[in-house]
Amino acid sequence: MNTAQLQNLIEKYNNQTATQEEKTQLEEWYATVNGESPELRSDERSALKDNIYSSVITSIKNEDVAETEYRKPKIRYLKFVSAAVFVAVLFGGVLIYLQHTNQTTLSNSSINLNKHRLKPGGNNAVLKLADGTELILNQTANGQIANQSGVKITKTKSGELIYTFLSNSKPESFQNNTVSTPRGGQYHLILVDGTGVWLNAASSITFPTAFVGNDRTVKVTGEVYFEVSKDRRKPFIVSTDRSEIKVLGTHFNVNAYEDEDYQKTTLLEGSIEIKKGNLTKLLSPGEQANISTASEAIKIKQIENLDAIIAWKNGYFQFLGSDLQSFMRQISRWYDTEVIYNGSIPAKQYVGKIPRNLEVGDLIKMLAYTGIHCKIENNKITINPK
Repeated sequence: MNTAQLQNLIEKYNNQTATQEEKTQLEEWYATVNGESPELRSDERSALKDNIYSSVITSIKNEDVAETEYRKPKIRYLKFVSAAVFVAVLFGGVLIYLQHTNQTTLSNSSINLNKHRLKPGGNNAVLKLADGTELILNQTANGQIANQSGVKITKTKSGELIYTFLSNSKPESFQNNTVSTPRGGQYHLILVDGTGVWLNAASSITFPTAFVGNDRTVKVTGEVYFEVSKDRRKPFIVSTDRSEIKVLGTHFNVNAYEDEDYQKTTLLEGSIEIKKGNLTKLLSPGEQANISTASEAIKIKQIENLDAIIAWKNGYFQFLGSDLQSFMRQISRWYDTEVIYNGSIPAKQYVGKIPRNLEVGDLIKMLAYTGIHCKIENNKITINPK
């Protein structure tokens, strides 16, 4: 298709006379255009990007996706829609643009979003029992699935694990279990003491089936949110490869991915003590501790929007001034895909909130609206930030 034909398609799109097939074709061209567009008047460019924006938002509104256990019951799906699209900020200004060239070719190779769909993640985890047996939880029947030293393990219809004692007498011994999520997975479990644990993608928790000692120690990787059951006699201790977190009863989030520069521990409720080496810090609600591998320091900062920290638990991505690489690392984990950067990475920051159950094609259309164009090929996302 030559430039004249493409301009005719754009005119039909802007006049709302294009067929659904033509609309889809143009939207997918725009998402993968890699900075190229025909010569258009400013009003045509403005109308095109505004109409594409409206189309994406409408598709989100109309998408009928079931509520998950990771979303708070009182959150309605459409409440965020007015702020769903990303704002790309560069030097304090909004960057939303179409560049132009003299010639543009609309080829079949660039219209490929439908051919390479990347599905969002879901409830998917592996339970490793003390004897080494591994149960793939999304393939395991509901009901009691194991008995570990007097502790019953039950999988519910809603897709969570619950550990409970089989009798009133508590066991004097324990066995370690591990629940791990793959890339593109998430899971919720309730430990035998009543503590709630939410695992993000590519995360794990190793824990005793019963807390028989003087504390309740667990080990985590990746990102995990805790709602700890109070027990003043037995502090709850979370161990990571960078720190040890000690609590009595509280709500907090730990982001300890190996590919992130900092381990971030954010306190929502109660109080926690965080320790690295010989250094110890106390956190109050609304504070976040940042720990790097390169330093022994524990840096504390105030977090104004705590909902953004646990947005993943409630079924959203939420970004507060995230750079492109940080943003795409989250996308990569959740959609289980590799991200490739073609050229230099723009110095932009992203602010926005979107549901985690979108197909990645809709996400790419949103990025295209901010000037970041992508292609999906061989289950990989290639970013062309021109």
